[in-house]
Amino acid sequence: MELPQIRPGVIHEGSATTRVVAFFYNSAQGNSAIQMLGALGIRSDQLGVTPPEQIETGQGMVLSIPCQTEALVTKVESLCRSHGAQIHRQKR
Repeated sequence: MELPQIRPGVIHEGSATTRVVAFFYNSAQGNSAIQMLGALGIRSDQLGVTPPEQIETGQGMVLSIPCQTEALVTKVESLCRSHGAQIHRQKR
């Protein structure tokens, strides 16, 4: 499986220190989670997305989600789990 693709850009001080990496077994659940993440204040241009074509099994989706605070990490993890994701944290 390939790493999520993150768009290049400038990293500013105070940027996200934790990324939540969520594996969805069904890409429809991943797409639904992307829409809900916007409501939590996560900008779509900061999301790393690995689509089904780049996953070994040919199905599912991997999202790499930046979180600035521990409270946001908790909300994002809860949202992703409610959509059926397997969760991992990545510290910078």
